[in-house]
Amino acid sequence: MTVLRVAGSVGLFVVPAVIWLLPVRSAWAQSIDYDSYEKLFGESVTASATGKPQRLSETPVEMDIITADQIARSGARTLPDILSYVSGVNVRRYGMQDTSVSIRGDDGALNRRVLVLLDGQQVYEDGYGLTVWPTIPVAIDEIQQIEVIKGPNAALYGFNAVSGVINIITRDPLLHPQNTATVQAGTQNQTYGDVVGTVGHGKGWAVRLAAEGNRSTEFDGDAADIVRQQPHSGMVSVDGRFKISPSLEWDVFGALSSLDSAYYVDLGGYAQVAFRTNSVRSRIGYDSPVGMFHLDVYRNEERVNINIYGVDRNWREDFTVVNASDLIKTGAHAFRIADEYRTTDAASLEAFRGHLGYQDGAGSGMWEWSITPRMQLTNAVRVDTLFLNHIGPSFTFPGFGTPVHATHLIEPSFNTGLILRPDDMDTLRFTVGRAAELPSLVDFGLALTYQPVVVSGQSSLTPSVATNYEMDWDRPLPRLLSTLRLSAFAQHTQSTIGPPFGSGFTLLPNGQILLLARNAGNSDEAGGEVAIKGQNPGGLRWNFSYVLAAVADRSSQTVLASIPSVNYQRQTPVNAVIAGLGYQWRSLDVDLQARWQSHYQDYRRDGDSLLAEPVTVANYLTMRLHVAYLLTRTLTVSLTADQFNRQQMPTTAGVPTGRQIVGGLHAAF
Repeated sequence: MTVLRVAGSVGLFVVPAVIWLLPVRSAWAQSIDYDSYEKLFGESVTASATGKPQRLSETPVEMDIITADQIARSGARTLPDILSYVSGVNVRRYGMQDTSVSIRGDDGALNRRVLVLLDGQQVYEDGYGLTVWPTIPVAIDEIQQIEVIKGPNAALYGFNAVSGVINIITRDPLLHPQNTATVQAGTQNQTYGDVVGTVGHGKGWAVRLAAEGNRSTEFDGDAADIVRQQPHSGMVSVDGRFKISPSLEWDVFGALSSLDSAYYVDLGGYAQVAFRTNSVRSRIGYDSPVGMFHLDVYRNEERVNINIYGVDRNWREDFTVVNASDLIKTGAHAFRIADEYRTTDAASLEAFRGHLGYQDGAGSGMWEWSITPRMQLTNAVRVDTLFLNHIGPSFTFPGFGTPVHATHLIEPSFNTGLILRPDDMDTLRFTVGRAAELPSLVDFGLALTYQPVVVSGQSSLTPSVATNYEMDWDRPLPRLLSTLRLSAFAQHTQSTIGPPFGSGFTLLPNGQILLLARNAGNSDEAGGEVAIKGQNPGGLRWNFSYVLAAVADRSSQTVLASIPSVNYQRQTPVNAVIAGLGYQWRSLDVDLQARWQSHYQDYRRDGDSLLAEPVTVANYLTMRLHVAYLLTRTLTVSLTADQFNRQQMPTTAGVPTGRQIVGGLHAAF
C-alpha cells in the first residue's frame, strides 16, 4: 500500500544504511526485571522512552513513576483514583465510574489529549477520542508500575500523545508469577473484587488470568439528566508469555470488558452509555545479532450505545495496529527505527451515515547518543500520514455544503532531550517536543439528528499542534533522606479542536440548529513543579509537590463562549498542592494523602436554550486515608476513607462527589 511505503521510507531515514556494517551488539534482554533494577539503582527504572532500561532521573522526558508498593498503599481500586494524587495530573470525577484525566491542564469532561497505553498497547478510544478508564483490561493487582510522562511525546510514544502519556506496565508472569484475590465493600453500595492467577512451567512459559468487577450506586445530585442507577464495569483477560529460545519470546493477550454508566459528555450534561470492548494481541521479540526486533499486532473492537435526549445511538468501532521496530546498540549510540500501520473504522447508519474510517501510516526513528559519561542526547522523529474515507450516503447543510469527504493529512512530531550530569548529585534535563492532536472520528464525521438539532463533524478540521519547551532538575538530598525535582515549561498550542457537541450552534436557513465541530484559536501555557519525596529507615515516608499551570487562550471571547470545551484558560486550575505522609510499623501500614487545587470553570448546557452556562468550581481540598494490617503472611485487611474531610463536595459541573469509606480483604498466595 502507498501508506505503508511512505511510512517505511520515513521510518528508515534516521539510521543510514552504513550502520548495518558497523560492529553491532544486542544489549538488552527481552524481559525487564523492574524490581531487581530498582534495587540495583536505588530508584525506579523505565524502558518505555528509549527501549532500554534507564533510571528515572536519566530519562529524556519528564516522568513520574508510581510503583506497585505505592499503588497498594494508596488503597485505590481504580486507575483515576491512583492518578489523583500525582503532581501535574488533574482528575475530574463526574460520577462513580465517570472520570476525566488530564496532564498539565487542557482539561475537559472528555479529555482527548492524553495517550494511555497498557504494556505499549493503545487503549485510547479513537471514535470519540477519549479514554474510557473502567474498560481498560487490567486488574490493579497486575500492575508493576504506572508511568506518567508529561508534555508532547508522540515521537517517542506514539499517536496523539499531545499533553502527555500514561503508560501502564503489568508484571511479567515469567519473572513474577502471582496469585492474588481482593474483595471490597463500602458506602455508595460499593462492591469490588478481582482475582489474578498464574500458571506456568519454570521459566519457559507462563499464563496469567485476571478478572475484575466493580458496582456501586451513583452519587446523589440534582442533575436532571442523570439517572439514579448502579453503574458497573467488569473485565476478564488472559496474558501468555512464552520463551521459545534464549533470544526469542512470544506474548499473546486477549481481553473482554464492559461499562454501563451515566457519562458527562462534552454536550455539557449526562448521557447514558454502554461500552462493550474486546481486544487481542500478539507480540514477538527477537534478540538478534543486529538489535532487538519487535513485531506487535493488536486489534481493539468496541460497541457503543449512547442515549442523549432520550434517543439511542449505536456504533461499532474496529481498530487494528501493526508495529515493527528494531533497537540497535553500537558504541556510544543507540538507534530505534519503527514503522506503524493502523486502520480504524466506525460503522453506523445512525451516527456516521455508513462507514467512516482512516488508514494511518507512520514512520519513526530515535537516536540516543552518549556524548560523554555525563552527557546524553536523544532525538526522535515521527511522521503520520492519514487518509480519511467515508462510505455511505452523503449529507449536506444549507450554507455548509458537504462537511464529510475524503481527506489526507501529513503531520510530523519530534522530541529532543539533553541530559547533563555535572556531578554525582545533579541531573539536568532540557527537552523540546512537538505533537499533533489529530481529530477523532466523531470530529471528522459524526452525523446525528435530534429534531430540530443537527450534530456534525467535518473532515476539513486542522490538527491541533502543541510545542513544548522544558527544563528539569533532579537532586538527591541525603541529609533529608529525600529527592528533589524542579521543572519549568512553556507550551504553545495551535488550532484547538472543538468537538461537535462542545462547539457553538448555528441557525441554518431551514430553521434547524447545527452543532458543528470546528477549530478555535491558539493558546499558551507556562508553569512548573516543585516536588520532594523521601523516607527513613524507621518506616516514615513523605511527599510534597506544588504545581503551577497558567493558560492564556488566544481565541476571542465570542469564540470561547460558543466553544466552551476549548476554554482551557478557565477550565484549568492554576495552582495545585499535594502532600502525603505514611508510616509502616511492623504489620501496620498507614498512608494519608491530601490534594488542594484552586478554582476553575466547568460548563453545563441548558437543555432548553442549548446555551453553555459556566459553572465555577471553587477551591477545594480532598483527603484520602488508607490503613492496612497484615493479618498473616497471605492476608491483609484494609480500610480506605476517600474525601473523608467532607461528606459532599462539588468538584465538577456534574453531581457532587461524596465521601466513600471502603473496607477490604486482600490475599496473596
